[in-house]
Amino acid sequence: MERPAPLASTLRTAAILLLAATLAPAQQTVSHFAPFDGARVHYESYGQGREAVVFIHGWTCDLTFWRAQAPVYNEHRSLLIDLPGHGESDMPSGPYPVEYFARSIDAVMRDAGVDRATLVGHSLGGPIAYAFLRLYPKKAKSVVIVDATVSVPVGGAAVLKAQKETYARRAKNLSGPQGDKNFAQQVEAMFSDMTPPDLREQIRLKMFATPEHVRVAAVTSASKLAPPAPNEVFKLPVLAIQTPSNATEARAALMRKIFPQLKVIKWEGHGHFLMMEDPPRFNQELEEFLVFVETRSLVKGSY
Repeated sequence: MERPAPLASTLRTAAILLLAATLAPAQQTVSHFAPFDGARVHYESYGQGREAVVFIHGWTCDLTFWRAQAPVYNEHRSLLIDLPGHGESDMPSGPYPVEYFARSIDAVMRDAGVDRATLVGHSLGGPIAYAFLRLYPKKAKSVVIVDATVSVPVGGAAVLKAQKETYARRAKNLSGPQGDKNFAQQVEAMFSDMTPPDLREQIRLKMFATPEHVRVAAVTSASKLAPPAPNEVFKLPVLAIQTPSNATEARAALMRKIFPQLKVIKWEGHGHFLMMEDPPRFNQELEEFLVFVETRSLVKGSY
């Protein structure tokens, strides 16, 4: 007959198993929620460290739009964020100006123990990254703008009046049954021959999952950030990966007034979702930029 194990040995084994069961979920859990303005912002955290690559999705998207960048975010300390109103984050009613999203990114970084970041912003994520820089300049080490345009906000009564009228028309255009149709047309215009049918359907489903009140507010909420001073520039490395258009060079010239070290890479023939259409190419471009940010091997004033 097999002799029973000594009590001390049995208790030690039980303690080890309990400790393993306690630690395993913590090691495997990447999903977290950060408190923000009475709500919760969902994010995924990869790796360890006080500096991170922070991925910021675009309008009506969510953090899963960066899934093809797993080779990057599994290699580097990284945060993937569901902006407020998107994905698994809470979806409060009210305005959603760019600084609201920017402050939510700061809340996530504080929750994750991250002091400084390389911000990777797709589409609306580009202006959000710019708002973050204006609010927290010491918390950003570099920026990657993915098919987005960043422009200097302009003040003045006439400008604000015109903006208010534009936002009112846009809100009407995106609301109700007709708004769904108009939104669908806008989504379709983001595709190209490089966007395969299965990816198109995935994108449609996820963008339409964002509630109408968020869809509208995210592009019609006036920013309350004051216009920058004439000499406000950010002398940090900035990479823009863009689908070219007739206005690409003009937009790049305007962005260089904000980011003197801007480098623009044009992807001919691609649609709006560059990082999903050709992940190997995008990941290589991003990795090369991250290496540069760490080595600072480029000539001063350019990338």
